[in-house]
Amino acid sequence: MNLSSVNSATQRQAIQRFIDEKIAPGVQSHGGDVVIESLENGVLKMSLSGACGTCNVQAYTSESIANYILEEFPELDDVVITDPS
Repeated sequence: MNLSSVNSATQRQAIQRFIDEKIAPGVQSHGGDVVIESLENGVLKMSLSGACGTCNVQAYTSESIANYILEEFPELDDVVITDPS
């Protein structure tokens, strides 16, 4: 395992902890969940599942989550929330 993969794993753990503590409770209260798909080259890919994946305000929720994560982790280049369909 090289240094960049260790740093990436550590960063992914920090992001997961942030999601679990700050984002997931609100999303889960609406019947959904947030899932990290990947973290590569500064791009975090995620998806919304459950009720949030098909909600009519899913685009707004996705944008809000992405902005919140980018504020907390400015070293990320982008947060992409993939279409659940």
